[in-house]
Amino acid sequence: MSGAERQRRIYRRWAPIYDPIYSRILQRAHRRLAEVAGRHGGDVLEIGVGTGLGLPYYPPACRITGIDVSHDMLARAKARAAREPLPNVVGLRVMDAHRLDFPADAFDVVTLPFVLTLVETPEAVLRECMRVVRPEGLVLVASRISRGGPLQGGVERALEPLARRCGLSTAFHLSRIERWCAAEGLARLDAVETLDPVGFFKLVALRRAPPRRAQAEPSRDPRG
Repeated sequence: MSGAERQRRIYRRWAPIYDPIYSRILQRAHRRLAEVAGRHGGDVLEIGVGTGLGLPYYPPACRITGIDVSHDMLARAKARAAREPLPNVVGLRVMDAHRLDFPADAFDVVTLPFVLTLVETPEAVLRECMRVVRPEGLVLVASRISRGGPLQGGVERALEPLARRCGLSTAFHLSRIERWCAAEGLARLDAVETLDPVGFFKLVALRRAPPRRAQAEPSRDPRG
């Protein structure tokens, strides 16, 4: 079974109860994520939009496209966008974050609320984010991301299998993102902000690196 199908099965069970459980827990983090995204404009892609908990917090000037791998969660996001109403939500689509069906340089900001730590290959998802965000654009990751440490890391690794079965994550370290940035050269780590409640979540801002300039070919003497 693929990672995407596994997530669909998990969130088919979660969809009816997700909002009552998580709406208050994630509210401040969603609000802060949308606030930072709104400062940079424009066209915003939210990956892992889920039931749309974060959609009402984006400024009206933002044009929001949301995707999610779960049909069940996305149906609730569509209902929320119609009910609120949220006219700045311009599209909600079922899509796998590993293979984004958007052209390059399509968005000013890409946000990933509580999803990067759950996908099968986070590095591949980050690579796709950098493809679809414009040069110098932002990719904002809000999630349970720790700085590790021997004791904390051991506890997180022990709990990770159980958390995965529930569609959660405990063991995702900031160093993994830092290593990816250094290895790929597609982005730089701009900022790391601790979020409420009680600093449990972090907001990681990645800035897409500017395109590399092609090296000029050495001039040739026309006289040979």
